[in-house]
Amino acid sequence: MKKLSLLALACMMGAAAQAVLIDDFSGDLSNWTSTVILDNANTAVQNTSAWQITDGTLQLNTTVRDGSSVEQWAMIRNGLSLGVGEELQVDVVVGAAGSQDIGLYVGGTTPTFNVRQDYVAMYRRNNGQLFTRGFDGTAEYVLAGDWTNNIPVTKLFISRIAENTFEAGYYNGAVRTVMATRTPATANSADVIGFYADVRGVGVIGSVDNLTIVPEPATLALLGLGLLISRRRK
Repeated sequence: MKKLSLLALACMMGAAAQAVLIDDFSGDLSNWTSTVILDNANTAVQNTSAWQITDGTLQLNTTVRDGSSVEQWAMIRNGLSLGVGEELQVDVVVGAAGSQDIGLYVGGTTPTFNVRQDYVAMYRRNNGQLFTRGFDGTAEYVLAGDWTNNIPVTKLFISRIAENTFEAGYYNGAVRTVMATRTPATANSADVIGFYADVRGVGVIGSVDNLTIVPEPATLALLGLGLLISRRRK
């Protein structure tokens, strides 16, 4: 069998390594399924909330709140999964005031009402703070993040760097910051992916845009290092 040079391999990987735009929110939400995974009021009455597309971005708009309840949502793109060596990214466009969250969700269990389990979340709070949390099976991860207001951020990401290992963090331009690495004891298959939101008041949580899957950056970095070493040896 003919051997491929590193340069040929790089060209092949480059062709296959193009980012895949999943949704730019220029259409509708017919390919999405939303579920309330926490309703801490535990009442028949829930918040009046709806996911919406506004000016080409995705938002969650709550017009009526059920008392002092907290609701958390999983908004899942139907039929989408995250492979090993892939990174889920979304653009952060704008926020609003208040302690409400929106960001990415990568899980292995189909969301059901009032059940939180088996997912990693990376999210931005409306005041500009950044956090990652989620659940290992039904055990909640320790919160990791930055409580500084208005942290400069252009994208959020969750990267599947191994079969059952995930990095969660954010980009500010080209600068990539990992906030936590999660290796759950209950394996996360990453077959359920989309958005996470936490509602604690009336108003809009948002906005996010251009949900994209890209190759895991470390893979491309290693390939580049291999090319550099090969050229120096020659």
